[in-house]
Amino acid sequence: MKTLATFLSETKKHIGDEVVTETMSFKNDPPNIIVLKRKAIRIFPDGRKVALYHADKIDKYVSIPYSDMTDKNVMQVHEAWRPMGNIGMLMQIVDSGEPNVLTFHDSLSMKIDVMTAQSIVNLYNSVNESNKTKIEKMVNKDKINFSKVAAFAHGAHTDLG
Repeated sequence: MKTLATFLSETKKHIGDEVVTETMSFKNDPPNIIVLKRKAIRIFPDGRKVALYHADKIDKYVSIPYSDMTDKNVMQVHEAWRPMGNIGMLMQIVDSGEPNVLTFHDSLSMKIDVMTAQSIVNLYNSVNESNKTKIEKMVNKDKINFSKVAAFAHGAHTDLG
């Protein structure tokens, strides 16, 4: 292995009385970084798209085929957002069609049937944001507040239907 002094001495050439230092980059090697600037886009009649780029450092043009994100090969995932807490659990009960147990902030729990869950979810979806917040607080707090929301939802449900 060469020492740094040996390596540096090999890069210097003596021409007469002048010392010329050469860099060790090889002229045949491409640069480490190439910046491509898009110059044009061409859309063919069959729907294929090709972008034309230019690299100033090497003075070359490059064409790159591409497709839209709406391409058939791209899989799109749609996720449904659910609120946290017991409202989310009620929505899960409605979706599954199976009764489930809710746990309240006072650590007590209660089994909820699908019809009650459906009534409360319908009520929740039909009110404005401030009332949604109030319903979420009541449904999460304890059995008494949950029962008040459930009674109101059953009454509201029968009046609407």
